[in-house]
Amino acid sequence: MESPQPQRKKFKTTQDWHDYFGAAQQAGQPITTKNLFALRKACYEDIEKHRGRPLLIYATKFLEGVPQGAPNSIDLSDVDGFTDLINSVKGSKSIDVLLHSPGGRPDATERLVCLLRDKFEEINFLIPHSAYSAATMLALSGNSIVLHSSAILGPIDPQINIDPQINGVPARSIKRGFEKAKERIAKEGPEALPAYIPLIEKYSLELLELCEDSEKLSKELVSTWLKKYMFKGEKNVDKKIKKAVSYFSDYDTHLMHSRPLPMDKLTAFGLKIELADDTLQDLLWESYILLNGFFNVSPFVKLYESTHGVSWGKQFQQIFVGPQPQQQIKPKQ
Repeated sequence: MESPQPQRKKFKTTQDWHDYFGAAQQAGQPITTKNLFALRKACYEDIEKHRGRPLLIYATKFLEGVPQGAPNSIDLSDVDGFTDLINSVKGSKSIDVLLHSPGGRPDATERLVCLLRDKFEEINFLIPHSAYSAATMLALSGNSIVLHSSAILGPIDPQINIDPQINGVPARSIKRGFEKAKERIAKEGPEALPAYIPLIEKYSLELLELCEDSEKLSKELVSTWLKKYMFKGEKNVDKKIKKAVSYFSDYDTHLMHSRPLPMDKLTAFGLKIELADDTLQDLLWESYILLNGFFNVSPFVKLYESTHGVSWGKQFQQIFVGPQPQQQIKPKQ
């Protein structure tokens, strides 16, 4: 008779995470990146067992303490990480992707969707906490989206990086600034022009065109993905998709790029978005606690992980490839 497997350490609250570190500190026990990945992997394995399909993880640090210029947004360098994740899955056409991200570039998001769809027929996105902007776009490329009760999706209006010091300005805000300047100059005459010269110098016409093109691309991509995947096989969905995309991209309604979109509004469009069942709720929240806790005690700002031999990430201005080093982490006081 086989002896029962010991139960793994579970983290139901953020306090459990702090207690874990506190106990390790008092006992003088070293905590390495390998130890912490083992905790996350055990949680991922439970999600896979509950859902019955492979799980890929793409998570970034963005909720607190992010260094200026840290590579934590969706960009073209993510192709490497996603390629590793995709290649780690053998013999399955259906996967789950656990997503925690502030978003990033629409063109990079399109590249990631192409990579995923080249191999998998069914892709479901699990959101433990937050998926904003282009991360919401990525989730909307799925066949379904499953949310923790505390998780949110956000507007898909694009953000523009003006310069290294000014990042993430809503494209609609830039366009509105131009429009207001034009109205004031037309109303007040040429004497009002000097007051707007700094704005015109900073926000070039090329930037205005970039804003318009980015807004158009975001809408086109999400419309295409919804019809091709989430509403696959359904008839008369064009009006439904148009209304949903209009709502997601309506900055004048949402006013803030990080504003959470309510669940009842999202489901009213017929989108396949649902709350996780009780078991998955606990596992998704645990995954967030472990990921966020790791980001808070390490220099990593982005992780690509699976239970199939992939675990690497990006540190601020550094990239670790392959097995994570046996770096000892000291608990924060």
